[in-house]
Amino acid sequence: MTSARVRIFTLGCKVNQCDSDEIARALAARGYHIGGEGEPAEIYIINTCTVTATADAKARKLIRRLARSQPQATLIVTGCLAQRDPYALLDLPGVTAVVPNTRKLRLPDFLPELVAPLFPTTYLPSRTRAFLKIQDGCSHRCAYCVVPQARGLPASKPMQDVIADAQSLAGSGVQELVLCGIRLGAYQGDGQETLAAVLRQLRTIPIPRLRLSSIEPMDVGDALLSELADHPMLCHHLHLPLQAGDDDVLRAMGRRYTTADFAALVQRVRHLWPDAAITTDVMVAFPGETDEQFQRALALVRELAFSRVHVFPYSPRPGTPAAELAGQVPASVKRERVRQMLALAEDLESKAAERWLGRRVAVLFEEKGRHGLTGHTEHYLRLHADGPDDWIGRILPVTPCRAEGGDLYAA
Repeated sequence: MTSARVRIFTLGCKVNQCDSDEIARALAARGYHIGGEGEPAEIYIINTCTVTATADAKARKLIRRLARSQPQATLIVTGCLAQRDPYALLDLPGVTAVVPNTRKLRLPDFLPELVAPLFPTTYLPSRTRAFLKIQDGCSHRCAYCVVPQARGLPASKPMQDVIADAQSLAGSGVQELVLCGIRLGAYQGDGQETLAAVLRQLRTIPIPRLRLSSIEPMDVGDALLSELADHPMLCHHLHLPLQAGDDDVLRAMGRRYTTADFAALVQRVRHLWPDAAITTDVMVAFPGETDEQFQRALALVRELAFSRVHVFPYSPRPGTPAAELAGQVPASVKRERVRQMLALAEDLESKAAERWLGRRVAVLFEEKGRHGLTGHTEHYLRLHADGPDDWIGRILPVTPCRAEGGDLYAA
C-alpha cells in the first residue's frame, strides 16, 4: 500500500510553529506520513505569515517554487496570509485550497475532503523540543500590525488542557517545552488564571526544560517575575520585543511603554537571572523616524546588550494606521538604517556567544548537521559538537571552545 506523505512548511513566528506541530501530530495520529526536510510529498501544507510585506513575498515565492518542482502534488495554504488575503493566494499556480487561520487546526479533520484518495500509514516523528500554543489573538492593535486581523480576538487554552497537553508531551519524551502565544503574557484561563499560574502548575510536569516564546514587555508584571525567579525548569532566556528605541516613535506605534520602562524591566530580569539571555525585535524606519531617533535606538540596543536582535524594516500593511502616516522613510535611508542595526546585532550576538567560551553549558542536542551534532543551550545559543548519534534527544554538558557567527563550537 502506498503511503500519503505530507510536508509542512512553516513561515513566521513560534505560534505558527506551534500550530504546524499540532497539525503534524494530528495528521500522524490519523495515519499520514509526515515527511522530513528534503523528502518529496504528495501533499504540501504551507503555514504562512503576513507580519510584513517581505513575509508575504516569501510565502508566494515558496508556493510558486513548490508548484514548479512538484506539479503533481496538492498544495494547501493556511496561516495568517491565508486569513488576510485568501483570494490572492487562490490565484497562485498550483494552489488547491486556502484554509483560513480560524480553521487551520481543524485541517486534519477535513483534509480527506481536499485530497483523495489518501493511503494511510503509521508514522510519528520523534521530537526533542515541542511547541505548545496556549494563547492566540490580540486586541492591542499596534499601528503597524495586521495580526489582530489575521488572528482575531484574544483566546486562551483552558488551564486543564494546558496541563494535560504538557503531561502528554512529557510522556512522549520531549526534553524542552516552549509555551507560545500571540500575546503570551496576556494568557487568561477559564478560571482567570494567568501565565504565572500556568508556570506554577507546570512545575510538577517531568520535562527538563521549559521556555517562553516572545512576551510583550507590558505583560511582564510582579506576579510573573516572582514566578520566574526560582522556577526550576525555566530557561533563563526571554524574548522581549522592543520595536523602537525612541519614546516618540513608540508612542506613534501605539506601544504602551517607554524606553525607560523597557530598560527597567531588563534590569529587573537580570537581577533575578544574572546570566539572563534577553533577545528582542527592532523595527527600523517607522514612518516619521528621524536620524536622531534612529541613533537613540542604536544607543539603547547597544546599552541593553541583547543576546540577539531580530531586525525588521518597516513595511506598510494595507488597512493599518501606519500605512496612512506621513513621513514614510525613503528606501535608501531604510536600507542604510537596517545595515547599521544588523551590524550592531551581529556584534552583540558574537559577544553573547563568546561569554560562554570555556564554560560548561547544558545542550539539548536536536539533529545532525554539517558541523556534527547541533543543539541549543539553555540561553538559546546554537552549539555544534562532535559526538555519537545517541546524543540526539539528550541534554548533556559541553564546554565550547570556539565562537563564530554567534554559534558555539565544541570539540
